[in-house]
Amino acid sequence: MMASRRQVIRKALGALGAAGALAACGTGAQGGGSAPAQDLKGVTIEHWTFNGATHPESIGKQGVYDDFAANNPYGIKVNFSAPGTGAADTFPKYVAAISGGTPPDSVDGQHFYMSDLSRQGALVDPDAELKSNADWKKAKAALSGDIVNGWTWKGKMFGVPWYSSHFSLYYQPEHLKRANLTPPAKGWTWNQFVDYGKKTNKPPDVFAYEDYWSYSRTGMVVLNNGGRFLSADGTKFNYNSPEALEAVEWQYNLFKQGLMPSLDQYPGGKVAELMPVGKVVFEFAVAARVPAYRQQGVQFGTAYYPIGPSSKDKKSVTHGEAYGISIIKGKDAKKQQAALLAALWGTRPDMGVVLATKAGVPPSYKSTVEDAAFQAKFKNDPDTWVFMDLIAGYIPMPNFPGFADVRGMADGKVFEIFQGKSSLRYALNEITRQGQQRLDEMLK
Repeated sequence: MMASRRQVIRKALGALGAAGALAACGTGAQGGGSAPAQDLKGVTIEHWTFNGATHPESIGKQGVYDDFAANNPYGIKVNFSAPGTGAADTFPKYVAAISGGTPPDSVDGQHFYMSDLSRQGALVDPDAELKSNADWKKAKAALSGDIVNGWTWKGKMFGVPWYSSHFSLYYQPEHLKRANLTPPAKGWTWNQFVDYGKKTNKPPDVFAYEDYWSYSRTGMVVLNNGGRFLSADGTKFNYNSPEALEAVEWQYNLFKQGLMPSLDQYPGGKVAELMPVGKVVFEFAVAARVPAYRQQGVQFGTAYYPIGPSSKDKKSVTHGEAYGISIIKGKDAKKQQAALLAALWGTRPDMGVVLATKAGVPPSYKSTVEDAAFQAKFKNDPDTWVFMDLIAGYIPMPNFPGFADVRGMADGKVFEIFQGKSSLRYALNEITRQGQQRLDEMLK
C-alpha cells in the first residue's frame, strides 16, 4: 500500500475512533437480539463489496447475494454495490461511511482490514449474535481453528468467513517430461525439489524456480518448514524463527546456484511471472490464475510446495488472505439481523460451489469441500483441486490491525535480499522488529 493511502486510512480510522464508530448502537440477530426472523419480511439491506464490479470475486459474491434474495424465507432483499475501483482503495470508503454515520449494513474484504474496523468497535460479533442459530453452529464447526482465529480480534469474531485466497505451486509439464520427471507428489521434500531443479534448469532460457521474493511467496517456504508468523495467543509476530532462517537460507542457496533468475534475467528487466512465457519449471500459484492460464493457453500443472526438514507433521500448508462478510453495527435491529442471515447464506455448500465457480476461490468450510456436489464438480480437476485440498492446511495471514502495512514493509525487506542490499538475518530481524512493534501498538 502506498504511503499516501496509509495516511488516508489512518486519518479515517482516527476519525472513526473519535466518533465512537456506532459502537454503542443496538443489536438484533437471531438468538441474541430484539427482532425475530419472522419480522424481516420486506427488509432491504445494503452490502458493499471490496473489488470492482467486473472482478471475479465480486461476481461470485453477487451470485451468493442474488441467490439469498431469491430464496431466503423472509423476503429479505439486497442492494449489492461494487466500487468503480476496488481493492485497497475501498477500505478508506468503508471507514469514511462509518465515521460519517452513513454506512451500509455489511461489507466484505480481507480479514486484516476488517480487524481494523473491529478494533474501532464498528462491527458485530456474529458468533455472539448467532449463538442460537443452528445453521451458524453447523457452519462454525466446519471451520478450522486457524480460520476462526483469523477472524477473531481480542476474543471477538468480526465477520463470517466465506473463502480464502491461498497459494500453491505451479509446474511446467513439458519441462518435466523433457527431463523424464513425473509431476511431484504431495509431501515431496526440499531435497527432491533441488533434484528436480538441477535436472530441468537451463539458464537463461529456463529456470528451475521463480520467486521474486516477497512476504507471501517466501513465506510459503517458511510455513512448509514448520515456521509460523504469529504465536498461538496472537501476541508475538516473527519472521526470524530458526525455521524461517533455515527456509530463507535454503531458498537463497537456490538463487546462488543459479536455479532462480536474477533481476536482470526477467523479460524486459522487470519482475514478472515467467510461467506464461515458458521460462520456468516451478512458480508460486494462486487459484484464480487457473482459468486465466487456461484461457491464455499457458501450459501448467498445480502441485504442493515441498516440505522442509524442520516441519514436524510433514503436512502441506498454505497461507493467504481470508475473505468474509462483516456486519456493521446499526440502530436498525432488523437490518442488522437480515445482514447476518445474508452473510450466513454464503456458508452453505451450494454457495461454496457458486464462489468456486464464479470467483475461482476455495471456500472456507470443510463441510463444503466434503460435499458430494462440490467434489463432483472439482475433484476431477487436479489443477484446481490442490487448492481445495489445501484448505485443511490453510493458515490465514496474521489478522491484527495494521498487518497490511507490515506485509508491505516485509515485501521490501525480503526483496532487498534478492537485490543483494541486505543480509538474510538482518532483513528477517527487521521484519520481526517492525512487525512486533505494530502488533504491540494494536494490542494496547
